[in-house]
Amino acid sequence: MAKLKCLGILLCYNDADILEDALFNLLKSNHDLIVWDHGSDDGTSEVLDKYNKHFIERRFINRAFDFYNLYQEMSKRLIENYINQYDWISWPDQDEILEGPDRSKSYHDWLQTVHDNGTDYIQFNNFNFWFTEADDKNMISPADRVRHYSLFADCAPRIRSWRACRTNIRLFNHNPLDGVQAPVNFNLRHYPMRSHEQMMKRVFKDRADLRREGSNYHYENMAHQIDKMIIKPGQLFYDDGIRELNHEVIFNWRTVYGHGPLKNGLATNAD
Repeated sequence: MAKLKCLGILLCYNDADILEDALFNLLKSNHDLIVWDHGSDDGTSEVLDKYNKHFIERRFINRAFDFYNLYQEMSKRLIENYINQYDWISWPDQDEILEGPDRSKSYHDWLQTVHDNGTDYIQFNNFNFWFTEADDKNMISPADRVRHYSLFADCAPRIRSWRACRTNIRLFNHNPLDGVQAPVNFNLRHYPMRSHEQMMKRVFKDRADLRREGSNYHYENMAHQIDKMIIKPGQLFYDDGIRELNHEVIFNWRTVYGHGPLKNGLATNAD
């Protein structure tokens, strides 16, 4: 049986602290890498320089380029140049680590299994990992340091991986592809908030003014209720890296993100 040839995609913007984790996890899962940096100013370029020999393509995209067209442009690039060279594509957000449906096998081995079984694309369960006062601040890697999490069950679909020949124009990797969906979701570990300092920078600088109509409203919501973003360790599960992730919804992420855009200056929360 031929070894699966995989391609990993990352679109980067000002998440330099976790970028090395994201790159390492795709590389250890036997993925070649394409990376576009969308105008980062936080040290992302220095991290990419360390991994430069691993990239089959690396581009700097000026920040003036519309973020809402970036996924479409990458999709076209893949369709025109790469999908005939690879069996499988993985395209996480830059603050996500992809896993299989359980931890009995590596992510790459799970991809081989679903590929051989005729699957065309995979939806992922979104496990939000969030900084807490229990984090060991001496650990540099966010994936090592940030261990508390809960499933975000009612988020938009996370479709992060698919058979290369099925690639279509991606809409923030929420839209389905042609063919057969994996019968069981895979898992991803999502690290949006990794320290108080990084959280404040993300909300008030890096993702400020990102909302367009109903998209990406949550950063605006968070800016209006920053106190709700301080979460105690006991409100979340702890991941020891060995046991399976717990699918019980122990925390309501809508208290942080809201259900929709601000109304009359107030976040539209469940509570």
